[in-house]
Amino acid sequence: MQAALCVLFTTLCVNGVSTSPLKSVQVGGNLVSVDEVNILMYGVVQFSESLHHIYQSTEARLARVMNAISRTESEVKRLGHDTEEAAQTERQIKEKLQLIQAQMKALQTQVQENRGTVTRVELEEAELKKKLTSLEENLKNSVPDTIKGSIMKDLMKWTQEQKLKLENQNQQLADLQKQVSLRADLLVNM
Repeated sequence: MQAALCVLFTTLCVNGVSTSPLKSVQVGGNLVSVDEVNILMYGVVQFSESLHHIYQSTEARLARVMNAISRTESEVKRLGHDTEEAAQTERQIKEKLQLIQAQMKALQTQVQENRGTVTRVELEEAELKKKLTSLEENLKNSVPDTIKGSIMKDLMKWTQEQKLKLENQNQQLADLQKQVSLRADLLVNM
């Protein structure tokens, strides 16, 4: 386009274009008036300016589009990174939850075992109290007082030991129940 304008301008200059509207210029064997050439030149200049303006505005739009694409790519990368971090955090939470659930199950099993032991000890204690009462009755009726005192001391000592064992087991059971409750609260708060 610019080459055509240069050729046209050179032709006009060489043929001696004047400003007089009455003069004519011969281009390629045809006579053309100077006004026609001037109008044509003005149109070419306007067209050239329009093309230049379109080129610049297209270039600016392209730059804005490229910036928008760049920002979008950065945002997509950031979102991908955030998503990966969230997935990793979720995996860690699931692993911890499974560990806590396994610990809870173990504690519940231990509590059940201790409850069984406590129940068995309580039954044994009740049975021993019955036997002790029965022995006391029998001793009162058949054994001399000195032997009664010795046997009673031994029975009281043995009863006291059983009572301490039962209290220890009850305390262990209470501690285990507290641990289970704390673990359950921890699970709920996660």
